[in-house]
Amino acid sequence: MLRERLDALVRNTPIESRLARDPLRFARRFSARADQEVAAFLGAMLAFGRVELFGAVLERIFEAAEGRPADFVTRGDFRAIRGLYYRWHPSEDIADLCALAGRATREGGFERLFVGRDTTERLTVAIDQLRAWSPARASFRRFLPSPRDGSAMKRWCLYLRWMVRVEEPDLGLWRSFSPASLVIPLDTHVFRISRLLGLVSRATPGWAAAVELTRALARLDAADPLRYDFALAHLGISGECLGRRDDAICPACPLSDICQAGR
Repeated sequence: MLRERLDALVRNTPIESRLARDPLRFARRFSARADQEVAAFLGAMLAFGRVELFGAVLERIFEAAEGRPADFVTRGDFRAIRGLYYRWHPSEDIADLCALAGRATREGGFERLFVGRDTTERLTVAIDQLRAWSPARASFRRFLPSPRDGSAMKRWCLYLRWMVRVEEPDLGLWRSFSPASLVIPLDTHVFRISRLLGLVSRATPGWAAAVELTRALARLDAADPLRYDFALAHLGISGECLGRRDDAICPACPLSDICQAGR
């Protein structure tokens, strides 16, 4: 029953309209692999807080890039985004984030950084290398958490989902590891809904909770457990799930009869 309801949620999720409020939309503007990889990296790293606010920052960056984000970050001239900041990240953090994307691109692309037996090891190896290339400034290091610290790694798992999964709406650019090995990008919406569905027992949305939820979803689709992520996240982002019973919303939800709030 759970698989049937989640499959119905995926089928009924309007991808194109949901993408209007998803940072993946920026990478989908470009056709060249390097441009998509860089645009997705910047989009994922800034994907926190209100969509309208981080979206405006990304628009400024891509406007400055003049349609060629890979060329922009490798060239290293960031005067066009001088003064641009987002929340606790000052202007130098935004410039250094672009510079880090440029370094990874010059070194052969981000994919080659992710080596290991599973996503935990791949993320740890990649983050260690990116930290070695980055300033030690505390605000900038917030872009580079690690699974070993218990972080849910939401933005990094989001980036991997975009790069690895081949099904819509993801890009499927990387073929060096399987969608089956991914860990779900655990944001507040996915965590809340998953608890209502009984898929996760932990009280806090850290790395252990992300792994627990991924394993639960793998029982429904072992080859592609993250196929449900986009639909679950946007159920919350769209306001169609409030995390509590709402007689105007819940009856139309495919998950209502298996959800604690819906019941």
